[in-house]
Amino acid sequence: MKNLIISFVVLTISVLNIYSQEEKENKTSFAIMPIHNSGAGFNNVFLGSHQIKPKTNLTFYSVFWVNPSFGNQGKDLFLETGIGLGYSLANNKLYLNPSLGFGHGKLLSGAAETKIAESIIPSLFMIYNSGRFEFEAYTAYYKSLRGEGNSQDLMLNWVIPGFKINKSLSIGGFYEHLGQTRADSGNTITLYQYLGAYIKTTLNNGVWFRFAAGPNISGDRVNSKEFYKIQAFIPI
Repeated sequence: MKNLIISFVVLTISVLNIYSQEEKENKTSFAIMPIHNSGAGFNNVFLGSHQIKPKTNLTFYSVFWVNPSFGNQGKDLFLETGIGLGYSLANNKLYLNPSLGFGHGKLLSGAAETKIAESIIPSLFMIYNSGRFEFEAYTAYYKSLRGEGNSQDLMLNWVIPGFKINKSLSIGGFYEHLGQTRADSGNTITLYQYLGAYIKTTLNNGVWFRFAAGPNISGDRVNSKEFYKIQAFIPI
């Protein structure tokens, strides 16, 4: 476990050293993305991007989960931190962002209290925007590293295809799935499986808001039969 953490730190320092030696002026951007859905609750996402080449960025993120059931009555809440690389392709219509993160807390380990790097989280984020058609997809695997007899692994996926009515408004379909892939105790379950539609508005300053709603089609019925999800992207 210690060797894994040390390797991750060394990788981070190495990448930072590479772009710090660039002679040209680099561009750094930040954004926050508050998200709330009826299944997992509220979280705030902090996003950062630093250009290391014309079409390649170093990316980094943190996800602050505040759902009380993810910790101990408001303590030991789940935290995600990670870094990745972002690639702009197909004349900047396609963006790919593979990342490697770690989870901190007790959500996946099943421990009594916070454990640093209790889980590892490889992920892939993709956006395609052709002007009329927009598409977003994400997949992440939450693998427990420090289980104590009650650990679990999770898989999170979403797919969001849509069309732009104009530069400020778009609509489309929405699918999101969160389920266990492994559990120390009992059978694995689907926590939710949402299928619905969304409406999204985009402002001139880069801020956008998206609201999605529809039925929960999961047969496990861990959450309610209907769902909603609202999120915003706010550059800072």
